[in-house]
Amino acid sequence: MDNKLKVVQLSSVHPAFDTRIFFKICTSIKNAGFSVDLIIQHKDDEVVNGINICSLPIVQRKLDRPLKVIPKLFLKCIAYGKDTIFHFHDPELIPVGLLLKVFGYKVIYDVHENVPKDVLSKDWLPVKLRALISKWIDRLEQYCVSKFDAVIVVTPEIKSRLDSQRTIMVQNFPIVQEKINEVSKSSKDYLFYVGDITLIRGIKEMINSLYIVNKKQDHPIRLKLGGKFSPESLHAKMKDEKGWEYVDFIGWLSREELKKIAENAIAGFVLFHPVPSHINAQPNKLFEYMLEELPVIASDFPLWERFINDNKSGILVNPNNTEEIADAVIKLIENPDEAKKMGKNGRNAILSKYNWKSEEEKLLRLYRSLNKCEVNN
Repeated sequence: MDNKLKVVQLSSVHPAFDTRIFFKICTSIKNAGFSVDLIIQHKDDEVVNGINICSLPIVQRKLDRPLKVIPKLFLKCIAYGKDTIFHFHDPELIPVGLLLKVFGYKVIYDVHENVPKDVLSKDWLPVKLRALISKWIDRLEQYCVSKFDAVIVVTPEIKSRLDSQRTIMVQNFPIVQEKINEVSKSSKDYLFYVGDITLIRGIKEMINSLYIVNKKQDHPIRLKLGGKFSPESLHAKMKDEKGWEYVDFIGWLSREELKKIAENAIAGFVLFHPVPSHINAQPNKLFEYMLEELPVIASDFPLWERFINDNKSGILVNPNNTEEIADAVIKLIENPDEAKKMGKNGRNAILSKYNWKSEEEKLLRLYRSLNKCEVNN
C-alpha cells in the first residue's frame, strides 16, 4: 500500500492476544498493508506476526488501571505523528479518545458491549448507583458518536442505540479455518464451557445439571471448564456444589487447546442468565462452538433462536432450570447421530453466514476511507 498508514490499537483492559483485537482486527489490518501497533497490558515489548506490541503494566485490580495503566497509555499515544489513526476498545478510554481528538488525531471507538445495560448487572457497583451510572454512560457514548471519526459496534442492538452516519457494525464472527480431524462419537464423554466463569453466565446451573445427568447415566459425564472465575472467591464456593466432582477446571486455554477440547465434546454450554446485557448479546463462544461442529446448549433468548433453532445447531433451554439443561444433555448423549447433525449444521452456518471474512471487508473499507481523510458513511 502506498503511503502506509500507522494504525494504533488501544486497550487498558484486554489481554494482548484477545481474539477480536489481535487475531481479527490487528491481523486483518496488517494483512491489508497497514502498519499496526498494539498498546496493551503485556509483559514486554515485542513483535508478533508483524504486529508491534507496546507493553503497558499488567495490573490485577480495576482501580489500578486509571492510576498505573491509562496515563502511560496516553503518553505513548501522543508520541505518534498526527497522521496516526487510534482505535480503542474500552469505554474507560473514552476520555483518552476525546483528548486525542483535541490533539488532532483520527479516533475510532470500538464498542464491544452494550455498556449501559452491562453496568446494571455489575456486582462490584453499589445497587443504588447502577441506574445512574448506566444513564451517564449512555449519554456519554451518544455524545461521542458525533466527536469520533467512526464508531464500530458488534451487534444490531448496539447499532440501533448508537446509530449515525459514523457508525458501522463489524460483528464478532469467527475466523474460519479448515477442519482436519474427524472424531469418533465413542470418545465424547464430556461437556465444554470456556470464557468468564460467573454466576450470571450460568456456572452454578452447569454444575448442578451435571449432577442430575450423572445420576441418570451408567458412565460419568464430565465438564471441561476453561476460563477464569470472577470473582476468584467463586471458585471455592462452586466446589461445594454436588456436581463439582465431575468438573475438570483447566483455566485459560490457547486457541489450539480450545479447538482440541471442543472436537471431543458432547456439547458446548452458553447458559447466560437473562440480565439486560445478555439478552441481545452475541457471545464469541456460541459461534466458536458452531465452527468446531459442537452442538450448543444455550439460553432461550429470542435473538439466539436465529442462530440455534433456525440453523438446527443445538438446543435452547431455560438457563435457570437445571432439569431442563440436564434433559438437553441427555438427549444429545442418547441421540449421537442427531447431535452430530446439529454440529455439522452449525459449522455450515458459520461457513455460509457468520464468519469474519464478510466483517473484515467492512472494517477495511472504513480504514481505507479514513486513509483518504474521509469519514465512512
